[in-house]
Amino acid sequence: MQADIAWDDLRLVLAIERAGTLAGAARTLGLHHATVYRRLIACERALGTRLFERDRGRHVPTAAGAEWVAVADDMDGAVVDAARRMAGRDFQAAGTVRLTTTDTLLHGLVSPVLAAFRQRFPAIRLDVRLSNAPLDLARRDADLAIRAADAPPDPLIAQRLGEIAIARYRCAQHAPPPNAWVGLSEAVSFAALHRWMAARVDADDIALQLDSMLAIQRAAADGLGDALLPCYLADTDTQLLRVGTPIPELATPAWLLVHPDMRRTARVRALRDALIDAFASPDVCSRLAGG
Repeated sequence: MQADIAWDDLRLVLAIERAGTLAGAARTLGLHHATVYRRLIACERALGTRLFERDRGRHVPTAAGAEWVAVADDMDGAVVDAARRMAGRDFQAAGTVRLTTTDTLLHGLVSPVLAAFRQRFPAIRLDVRLSNAPLDLARRDADLAIRAADAPPDPLIAQRLGEIAIARYRCAQHAPPPNAWVGLSEAVSFAALHRWMAARVDADDIALQLDSMLAIQRAAADGLGDALLPCYLADTDTQLLRVGTPIPELATPAWLLVHPDMRRTARVRALRDALIDAFASPDVCSRLAGG
């Protein structure tokens, strides 16, 4: 007997495999957890085979499930490619542009650029997603990304925006406890900073670890300890005092990333050009470099 499976069922299977849990798949698909469960059971009954097994709280594909995941992934890729090619033919500077960046870059540099951009292009709606995670531009998780990295990922088109200087800061109002530090959580990928801290700071002296530079800035300003922070963010904070000059081994290039198929889309090109121009201005260059 030939089993029929709809594209919506394939999307469901793919979402469960990618999320690893029914709850995660429900969030991805915008469905209720119970709905995902019922649809998975119905799909398995229609196919006459189990697609997932429970393993330590996660849903892991069975052999049959892995085959359907591969089919769904191929179809999803084809749909994404077609959508991206069609989006690339858009010559109207209107619609939504999705930008992903970090909370520190938005707070320290990007937000004023977006305000000026909206005044110039009121027909373009901005969807900004704050994350340190590398969202997949190839799958249209975002149209543009501003990321700090030693080298940009392939196959994206990358424009180097400058180099982010990082220095040591402490509370300007009162001295923190001797040798106390506020550190960056190991959950956040920043190998050079983690190496610097491991080589120079005793683990017992780290009073607090946080997964957000904005949170580290606040903690340092409150006097919990010294901290390593981007100069563009901390130099304008009157509650912080810079200790020494920027640390050369922590300097990291900032990149503006776009997928090749999206670079000619009018609305994406408009925001890309605005960001490149803003980061090339003397004021932003100086702040980025800790001047």
